[in-house]
Amino acid sequence: AKRIVDLMAPGRVFFCNSGGEANEGLFKLTRKFGHDERRYEIITALDSFHGRTLAGIAATGQEKVKKGFEPMVAGFKQVPFNDLEAMRSAITKSTAAILVEAIQGESGITIATREYLLGLRKVCDEHNLLLLLDEVQAGQFRTGRFHSWQRILEDQDSDFLPDGISMAKGLGGGFPIGAFWVREKFAGFLSAGTHASTFGGTPLACAVALRILDTIERQDFAQNARRIGEFLLGELRDLKKKNPKILRDVRGLGLMIGIEFDPKFGAIEIAKRLHEKNLSTVPAATSVVRLLPPLNVSESEAEEGLRAIESMVADLAKQN
Repeated sequence: AKRIVDLMAPGRVFFCNSGGEANEGLFKLTRKFGHDERRYEIITALDSFHGRTLAGIAATGQEKVKKGFEPMVAGFKQVPFNDLEAMRSAITKSTAAILVEAIQGESGITIATREYLLGLRKVCDEHNLLLLLDEVQAGQFRTGRFHSWQRILEDQDSDFLPDGISMAKGLGGGFPIGAFWVREKFAGFLSAGTHASTFGGTPLACAVALRILDTIERQDFAQNARRIGEFLLGELRDLKKKNPKILRDVRGLGLMIGIEFDPKFGAIEIAKRLHEKNLSTVPAATSVVRLLPPLNVSESEAEEGLRAIESMVADLAKQN
């Protein structure tokens, strides 16, 4: 917990087993925070993803995730991402918190603007709302900083700080562990007896997570994420210029990159073609594939992946 706090700001950390559990903790924090004023609503963003628990899918801004699980858990609404005025207009007397991802992964790597994040902090302060960030996918040094909001705002002269952050995935380097951090001034809302997890924060899980943090620091994997990420983005953007009828956009930060294809090429089909060339990618939205390589990926491995992408793009160009 101290290592996580040292990487962010004073607060308290609750350990669990997954990102879904971590977000559930933020949902419960919000309910306790707004309870006495009968405020319980959380505003999230369209195309977001916040887990597959019942509350998680209610928070998620994708209809395909909700389908078949109606009626939705009450207390969530979605507005367009990166639209500060839409968020401001959605606030009601029942609103208690705003929850967003600083980088949306499921939507195809959509990055929050600096103005949006800073504006959300201002809106929350004006309306006495919690500002919550889901860093389950984008955090854990994937962008070159511990959390993606830190990377997005690193050149800003700002004292920006969220009120709660969920994390998991890379936190354990493959071993199951999740956590959520709460700013010190709000940490008392989840007091003893109000939240628990049978296997949360076991000595083994925490030992693994500590060793992961040690390894990232010792081998400077944060800088590697920046360096290799910039290399991949540069090469992929050159490929886009040469193939404008195949590739629509290339975007990302660090080792979180989205390649958007022409809509006639489906994301699942593209991911399948790349898998046949021994490159693992993750489909997103309708025509985007995500590159999420490990933090220790080497330049030669990145080049090998690029050759597979170039080959696949050449195949598509011949067929179209």
